[in-house]
Amino acid sequence: MKKSHIVLLAALAWGTAQAEDSNRFYFTDTAIQPGETGSIELCMENIADNLTCIEAEIQLPEGLSLVCDEGGNPLATLYRNRSTEHEILTNVLVNGNLKLLVSSIDAKLFKGSEGPLLSFRVQVAETAPRGECTIETVGESLLVSTEAEAYYSVGSKGNILITDDATSIGEELRTKNEESEGAIYDLSGRKIDSPRKKGIFIKGGKKELHK
Repeated sequence: MKKSHIVLLAALAWGTAQAEDSNRFYFTDTAIQPGETGSIELCMENIADNLTCIEAEIQLPEGLSLVCDEGGNPLATLYRNRSTEHEILTNVLVNGNLKLLVSSIDAKLFKGSEGPLLSFRVQVAETAPRGECTIETVGESLLVSTEAEAYYSVGSKGNILITDDATSIGEELRTKNEESEGAIYDLSGRKIDSPRKKGIFIKGGKKELHK
């Protein structure tokens, strides 16, 4: 990780307090065949419109590994429709998790309020368990604003379908998405039967306010 980026992140986060908000990461559902490589999309939904820097740690499910360049850095691509002159730094932690830092020296803002932010490459082992598995962010993902206010995104999960039958991929994902349209989650990503108290909940990927 470049020293300038480490110093930048430390300076932005210095003296900030945790703020409760609805900024969050989420993943696009993906299907990959054993022995193949594929891209995982990390998306961001942000209420704050002045975010300049993000940091996240991502844990891969069993049977998946990161695809790296010759220098051992995980391959990742920023989507320029959401980032302007930002740079992405990637690292493989000792526990095998992916560490991401996206920032810009002159504190450029991320564009928009929802949608894919970046993608990274993974390899699926031939021996990977078939079926649906979970990819997730772990710990507290940090989002920093122009006012040096730090927001913390709760853990987010996504689904990866590992299947030998390439023709079934689209149908399985479509069925799964239809079944989950009516599911309700709290802001911590926990599935619940129905809201038992007032607050903000997520249904069909959209926030709902229950009074």
